[in-house]
Amino acid sequence: MSDIADYLKESEVTEYSYKLQEFAAVVDDVRERSKDVSILDQIEDEVSKALNSGQLNLFDTFVSCGLLGQLYTTKRCLTLPPEKAYYNHELVMREVYYYRTLLRLTKEVVDREMISLYNTARTSRYRAIVHLGGLYDHFGRFQEAQYLWRQAGYLNKSDSLWRYNIGFSLASTHAYYEDRAEPFVLARAKALLKKCLEKPELYYSAVEIYDTIKQWKIPDISLDVSVEYDNTEEGKYNQWVNHNWLRLNAYNDINPNSVLSQDDSLFFKGVYSPKADPNFGYRMFTLLNEIKQEYVSARYLLYRYFQDSGSQHYSDKRVWLADNLDYVDYSYNLEIAKSAFRALYSILDKIAYALNEYLDLGLNARSVNFKDVWFTEKKTRKLRKQVLDMESNYSLSGLLFIRNDIYGGDENYLQDEGTIRLQSIRNAMEHRSIAIVAEGEFDDSGLVLKVSRKDFEDIGLSLIRTIRQAIFCLVNMVNHNEYDKKLQIHEDGQMIMPQEVSVIRDEQKV
Repeated sequence: MSDIADYLKESEVTEYSYKLQEFAAVVDDVRERSKDVSILDQIEDEVSKALNSGQLNLFDTFVSCGLLGQLYTTKRCLTLPPEKAYYNHELVMREVYYYRTLLRLTKEVVDREMISLYNTARTSRYRAIVHLGGLYDHFGRFQEAQYLWRQAGYLNKSDSLWRYNIGFSLASTHAYYEDRAEPFVLARAKALLKKCLEKPELYYSAVEIYDTIKQWKIPDISLDVSVEYDNTEEGKYNQWVNHNWLRLNAYNDINPNSVLSQDDSLFFKGVYSPKADPNFGYRMFTLLNEIKQEYVSARYLLYRYFQDSGSQHYSDKRVWLADNLDYVDYSYNLEIAKSAFRALYSILDKIAYALNEYLDLGLNARSVNFKDVWFTEKKTRKLRKQVLDMESNYSLSGLLFIRNDIYGGDENYLQDEGTIRLQSIRNAMEHRSIAIVAEGEFDDSGLVLKVSRKDFEDIGLSLIRTIRQAIFCLVNMVNHNEYDKKLQIHEDGQMIMPQEVSVIRDEQKV
């Protein structure tokens, strides 16, 4: 009975709940421009103090986090130029933090089976995912934005906001897709936005972007041919890759069953070399080859772990291990998963080398790593001029944001629980003991880190999706900059020799 009473107390409407309702109305007024944005500072201060006091029940905590998320969204939209990239802007980081906090709170409600808060949690989770998707899209993390909006659609199929966001993003980013897939990207954008025209609350937002593509010659979506996966090992593997959105092919996120999304076909659309360094572009392609090959190999290792975990391997026989009665898993299959983790992390440093080369940072090869390549000084975390000069390159800011997700950032705003767990797992793999158990809480006792099998597998999938996004951000960053560079060279009346790159045949990979 005490648990029920506690849960009811956590979900009850309080006097402060009505105060939060008043604050929300003010935020709406500011968004509609009937009140000045400066009035939000006082609300931000009061709500933040109430949250930090630890005195709010869970319902008011939900509402407060959602309110602060909306407040920062409103501030951002009214004060920051939308065409500029967000390089560690504190306002944006706070916005991300509160939406992520909402997602963590919804998990807590489910884990504690707090039925009285299910509706609040579901509504809050939907809104947080939709808004996070919008932020990820602006960070150039287009693939993860699509993934988030799909999750939002599962939560609330009847709402149109997630459809609008997908349609708007596809219509805005169609040039990032391969030429063969781009027409179908536009076809899906057009279909989604057309549905939003029927919604009064979305009409004015949707019609502007819809009008830019409605006259274009676009194929019927039905012409997008689907693939049939066979029952061979290769067929099962390809189905697993595409249905988990792990293909290095942007169209995989739009239609995983399309013939167009079955290849790891992500490439630079040409890297133009200066006369002083005629081999520059080829070096970039060689490094990308290495990154892609390492990624697809790590992906297959994870697949093998998911397929074989729970089965015995002959290499584990006659290996005497102490039985501490703690039911820890030891096996060749688990070591495969660990190898995948390590390989995925190594890709990040290769991306750092690519940034050092492409942005001409001039760093010594021994000092290049993904964690620190961004800063002139580690302590102050002052961003390099070469980064800030690319002020409209969303994908470069997306790479910086991924750096924060992997390694942590400002203690107050960027280190969420997922980041901390990922860091702990990597540290345990390299320097101490990681104990995978069938069930249990995440427990770091110093020498041994205990992780449940489910948590380990969830973190593994999250990591590979993040590394996949980092590879996309690198390629999109280069493609964006090369496009701008080409336009400038043409404006200056100069000629560009196109870079011809053929594809290595599969038979040559032995």
